[in-house]
Amino acid sequence: MKTPHALLVTTLFLSVLTMPSLLAQNTFDGKKKKNTSVNTSSLGAGRIKQGALKSTARGSTSIVPQARSFQQPLLKQRLPKVTYSPETGLPSFINSTRNTNATRLGLSNDIHTACTDYLQELKPLLRIKRSEVDFSVRSIKSDPSNKTRVRLDQRYKGIPVYGGEVVVHLNASGEGESFNGTYYDIEENIDVVPGISEPAALEKVNSHLASRTPLRPLSEKERKLVQYEQPQVTLCIYREKGLVTTFLLAYHIISCPSIQQRWEYFIDAVTGNVLHRFETTCFIDGPKTASALDLNGVSQSIHTYQVGSKYYMIDASRVMFNATGSVLPDSPVGGIFTVDVSNTFGANTSFQHLTSTTNAWSNATAVSAHVNAGVAYEYFRTNFSRNSIDGIGGTIYSMINVPDETGQPLDNAYWNGKVMSYGNGNVSFKPLAGGLDVAGHEMTHGVVQSTANLEYQGESGAINESMADIFGSMMDPADWLIGEDVVKISAYPSGALRSLSDPHNGGTGLASPGFQPTHTNEAYNGTEDNGGVHINSGIPNNAFYRYAEAITRNKAAAVFYKALDDYLTKSSKFIDLRLAVIKAAGDLYGASSNEVTQAGIAFDAVGISTGQGGNYIEILPDNPGTEFLLVYNTDVTDANTLYRTPLNGSTFVALSTTAFVSRPSITDDGTIAVFVGSDNKIHAVNTSPGSIPGEVIIQNDAIWSNVVVSKGGTKLAAVTTAQDAKIYVYDFASQTWQPFGLYNPTFSEGVSSGGPVYADALEWDYTGEVLVYDCFNRVQNSGGQDIEYWDVNFIKVWDRATNGFSDGTIAKLFSSLPDSVSIGNPSFSKNSPNIIAFDYVNFGAAQYAVLGCNIETNEVNVISANSTLGWPSFNKNDSRVAFTSFDGTHYSTNYIVLNSDKISSSGSALGLFADAKWPVYFATGDRETGDKVVTGISVKTQMEQKTSMNCYPTSFMNEVSVKFDHPVLSDAKVELINTMGQKVYTSPASFSVKDLWC
Repeated sequence: MKTPHALLVTTLFLSVLTMPSLLAQNTFDGKKKKNTSVNTSSLGAGRIKQGALKSTARGSTSIVPQARSFQQPLLKQRLPKVTYSPETGLPSFINSTRNTNATRLGLSNDIHTACTDYLQELKPLLRIKRSEVDFSVRSIKSDPSNKTRVRLDQRYKGIPVYGGEVVVHLNASGEGESFNGTYYDIEENIDVVPGISEPAALEKVNSHLASRTPLRPLSEKERKLVQYEQPQVTLCIYREKGLVTTFLLAYHIISCPSIQQRWEYFIDAVTGNVLHRFETTCFIDGPKTASALDLNGVSQSIHTYQVGSKYYMIDASRVMFNATGSVLPDSPVGGIFTVDVSNTFGANTSFQHLTSTTNAWSNATAVSAHVNAGVAYEYFRTNFSRNSIDGIGGTIYSMINVPDETGQPLDNAYWNGKVMSYGNGNVSFKPLAGGLDVAGHEMTHGVVQSTANLEYQGESGAINESMADIFGSMMDPADWLIGEDVVKISAYPSGALRSLSDPHNGGTGLASPGFQPTHTNEAYNGTEDNGGVHINSGIPNNAFYRYAEAITRNKAAAVFYKALDDYLTKSSKFIDLRLAVIKAAGDLYGASSNEVTQAGIAFDAVGISTGQGGNYIEILPDNPGTEFLLVYNTDVTDANTLYRTPLNGSTFVALSTTAFVSRPSITDDGTIAVFVGSDNKIHAVNTSPGSIPGEVIIQNDAIWSNVVVSKGGTKLAAVTTAQDAKIYVYDFASQTWQPFGLYNPTFSEGVSSGGPVYADALEWDYTGEVLVYDCFNRVQNSGGQDIEYWDVNFIKVWDRATNGFSDGTIAKLFSSLPDSVSIGNPSFSKNSPNIIAFDYVNFGAAQYAVLGCNIETNEVNVISANSTLGWPSFNKNDSRVAFTSFDGTHYSTNYIVLNSDKISSSGSALGLFADAKWPVYFATGDRETGDKVVTGISVKTQMEQKTSMNCYPTSFMNEVSVKFDHPVLSDAKVELINTMGQKVYTSPASFSVKDLWC
């Protein structure tokens, strides 16, 4: 392996701008066809990865090639207009007047730089005193006029500040023109090291929930129905409001004790106390128990789907439907899918297809749910160009005949974050699937979730409910009522659940059914109903009604949708809604338009004239240790294979002479690496600087092709040369191997799709529960050529709750890919479990690239064009990615600097080392990850199995020599016991084993 004299700019044969088939694809869609075979370097152990690829990103995912360039303003602009939040005393809305004729510097800045420059310009106004407070970019969105909205989350010492979310608005020239949102001036110095563990915090939540609701694990079917596997635990800075506002380190935990409940808890990370909790499942108002009534609906023309001799309630007529990616009838991609729960509940919950052998349908409840879902889809598509609830063509699911958790008739309908569920009513309601505005209301919650994600409590929750009412009413425009088709007069004498035109709904106070306040002076200030989310929503409801009466319903809806999509943030209050609506009206109709004037009048009329978000993405702390690189030598004149080097390449330490067949994998503390040698056995090598390098074989069967070690060293995962469609997982604690079969997942219980042939590249996540892996797939075609491709998947192999092997549930990164495309060699970022990098290959065009993906948001971007398979690796603070390149003769290791989103890059790739591939960044410090650090592949284990020692002389008084007959991988401890069984000496707890004298 040779090192260059200096860092060299690597000239890539293929630039991002000249990757048409990579960048011209709007989505990972396309018709599958047989791929032309191309010889290329192996994605794995000496094997060629090739084939036509087809998989897509849970709907459709755009690949964004590069950030738009912006220009820096030369002169300071006129003084900005500032609106202050009465809650925080800090600016909540800042408008900067820009002189568009001013001379500008000819410098091109990316979005992140332009955003940073603008925040720096506003620094005197923002009044942020502590250097530990910063903002990180969550998302970037541009509109047709080339204006850009950048959403940022506030952080303190790298920890997300719950409720701190702002939006920076850039004009077409890339200048900051306005700022809005909520952030906090944190004056105290907060210790961000938790005093209690995540499991302890989760136990506190479980104990609290168990005293209020039946608590049991969800069945596999229930988990699929609600898209929930386990509680989400995130460390955050929580603002506790009292006589004095304080900021505390807290665990934010989201838990679903049943398919009808979703709770959010805040647990003090020092004391373990419950700071706050609220339920975020949306229900139509009314009792939750009673008996169901039959549905009275009109006859409708519905879209169904025939599969063989049966017709299914699947609407495949919409433009979002992806016929190629669908597996019917079980997995319609981009369809409208209605299923029947058949009043099953609890652990026995199950759903079944709604079918007919004649395409005649007598189930009126199913017809209503199915038709209303279609109306809701078309409303958002035709009015706002929104492609389904999630905006990216996601399938719309409806469930009918849903009982409550005890099996009693459900007097409600709800959106659980993924699925629309309809009860059949009882005391207060008829079957709720009969209300078009009910469907519109609940599905709008999904739209809110995918845009501003308004927190479901207090004023932000009331805005959430109000948006649902507003667009539910727009889909059922005959009146201003909500629920008039499903309520029982005996429960709601007005004949409606709510009214936008008269929120009092014929009542005189909160005791009256359906009563809501019309003005802020009537607002409910208690703690029930998540702080009155269904009650106080009447106030913005009435503001919308007044606004619509003044400028027309459609115009008002367009303004409110833009406010929701572009300006509102997670914890926006009523005043923010006013400001967002006025700003949106100005965007659409002009700052001096009647639409802007009428917006102010409407909000004035309901008392909103002066008052004011959250991040669920986990961020791990940086590894505090010194950073190094492992690289694999490809210089055939050098007998050494694996080297360790600091980042500057100043020294190289040879760790092995064994030939590898796969990239090494290393523990998070940087002490032990594992790999498969050319003997197809599993090896382990000591990587700790300052200790003697040593290598042992830890699995002696010559059957392996790849292996990875978990971050805490507690488990191994490996695949074999047999290519047997299995991943094998070894747990050091129980000394047990467990095989996991590979499959392509579908939605239906017990139904899986064939295709996987074998897995190759693997990596553990930081919880020690999930593996990300690439997989070679073959779909056999009896009438022609087979389809072959590589894709990336996730498999859950361990369950921390039970401390045992899990069920092997698999999820795909993308459900389909373009023609001739494969992806593989996935790698997690070091500190953001939601970020991965992977190789992209278009075999048809001989194109290679390293891509980054935010697996929570499905955002995909190009990190670097490449000339071969890169095997990317993130450095310890996720500021750069190293990868392999190839010039046709020699391999080399490069790196590229990342933007703050960690999935895109700045500048060009730089050369690090010649004649080296498979780079692996690591650091030598300890930090808490979900994979508890235990002995794992420990020296102790290897010494007991492989190493003996000799002591001489055999009789001694003061001094003895100890010699080991095998290299030792890391620090060790020695105890000497005399013939009486007494311990006479114990070595220090940590020392490097050489010749030991004591």
